[in-house]
Amino acid sequence: MEEVVIRPVSEHDAEGIARLDQLLTKVWRAEHWEERIAFAMRRDPEGSLVADRNGRIVAYLFSDVRGQEYGFAEKTGWLEALGVDPDLQKGSLGRRLIDQMMERFRATGVSTVRTLVSDQHSSMGSFLEKVGFQVEPIRVLSRSTV
Repeated sequence: MEEVVIRPVSEHDAEGIARLDQLLTKVWRAEHWEERIAFAMRRDPEGSLVADRNGRIVAYLFSDVRGQEYGFAEKTGWLEALGVDPDLQKGSLGRRLIDQMMERFRATGVSTVRTLVSDQHSSMGSFLEKVGFQVEPIRVLSRSTV
């Protein structure tokens, strides 16, 4: 297998991430990823990662650190988006991205990392539990704008 290099996301990665995202979701969202990358680079240029194999994005992870909000007493790290090429999902690539994110959070003084997972994505929830995430007693509320 060719070597996979994990590196910080760059503004040049939008199309590659959009291609992988389309493979995972069946939706082309290049504009979404351009905006998401720009936001991530403004907030923390080292905080979001891609895995590159021979010039092709095969995984991505977006994270952020937020202050005391939503009733959490401490600065909290957030795993916001994670995607891995389906052909590589049974390997250790997702775990490598999570481990690198956790090291970064520890280095910046973050002791708790949270994420949200829809029940529709049970395989993602199962993966995150395998790498140490736990279900928390929190409710997510939504409301239609219509």
